[in-house]
Amino acid sequence: MTFRLLFFALLATAMGQSVVMTTLPPLGREVGLTEFQVAFLMSSSALMYAAGNALWSRVGKRKGYRRVLITGLTGYTIGTLVFATVWLSGFQGWLVGTALFLALTAARSGQATIMSATPPSVVGYAISISADHERVKAISKVSSAHSLGQILGPTLAGLLVGFHLLTPLYAISLMTLTALILVWRFLPDNQNTPPPPQTQKTGVAVTHSIQPYVPLVIGMNACVFLAVAMMQQSLAFFLIDHHGASTTEAAQGVGLAMMISAVCALVVQFTLVQRTSMHPANLIKLAFPLLSLGYLILYLHHDQSQLYFAMVFLGSGLGISYPAVAALATSSCKPENQATVTGFITASPAMGYIIGPPIAASLYQLSHRAPFLAASIMLATVTLIAVGHLRVKPNPSEDKL
Repeated sequence: MTFRLLFFALLATAMGQSVVMTTLPPLGREVGLTEFQVAFLMSSSALMYAAGNALWSRVGKRKGYRRVLITGLTGYTIGTLVFATVWLSGFQGWLVGTALFLALTAARSGQATIMSATPPSVVGYAISISADHERVKAISKVSSAHSLGQILGPTLAGLLVGFHLLTPLYAISLMTLTALILVWRFLPDNQNTPPPPQTQKTGVAVTHSIQPYVPLVIGMNACVFLAVAMMQQSLAFFLIDHHGASTTEAAQGVGLAMMISAVCALVVQFTLVQRTSMHPANLIKLAFPLLSLGYLILYLHHDQSQLYFAMVFLGSGLGISYPAVAALATSSCKPENQATVTGFITASPAMGYIIGPPIAASLYQLSHRAPFLAASIMLATVTLIAVGHLRVKPNPSEDKL
């Protein structure tokens, strides 16, 4: 029951994020925002989100993850309603130009500051009730909600944008409200619950089998989401400018692409990540080449079927990388530092979104395909770094992988 509630809370948040990323570029085009203004909306909110993750993780450690989770879901629900209403004022002509842009920035940044409490509280709660040797599976259980959210969010957006581009945002606020009520009513408070006994049963307990280099691993995860941000910033504009799609068609096309990616991520998590005995470091070395190949196909593609094929590789890589990175980083630190590391891990996607959109907007002005090539090269470089630095040193007392 506990993991189901955590799963649904993160699912609602992930759906909301995927809906925003799917609809934001078309919304921007519809009200006359430039690519750089859309990029700034993504980056400024990501900056607040990253800062909030680190803060809320420490607050959750002291005050209880349930309380922080309720705060995050409340902020998400109210913030989404405010953000959608500001967009509506732009559609109605009540706010235009700079005033609209500033209002959107303020609404989205305020929302991000509070909603950033949700991921670290979910992951922190999952870690706190899981034994060391079950950590990667526990993290995968809750983080798979992110993959499912990326399936259902774009699907929801694709279905509802036919009514209005803003309809998905208002629908998401209802879902996060539902999650808030369920968590408030049924999730137990684990603040005073002792942690489960820790064991050295498998290679997942990596403190003795790999040299801990947590900042490097967090940086790698930030690079993964830097590439994702570059792709999401550019894809809708690419569909409009290169494939001749309308703003509604672009939102639907991005939604389908993200849905394919998320389906693959979900399948990989359930069939590989939660069942394998592979060391998290080896999973990371598998994930990064898949991501690099996906962006290369995206750069080379000529029709939309090839674009969707690229998303298979991107989804598979993302489905492996996040739970492996989270397990490796949290297992490679002392218990007293775990809250801080958890905060940085859950903030690392937002770190990528801080600089990814403006970089993509700049590259897009040079070539519509340049952001995809840059993402592929970056992930290829990260692959080489992972191979060179994440060396597994088996402990003879541990089970073989």
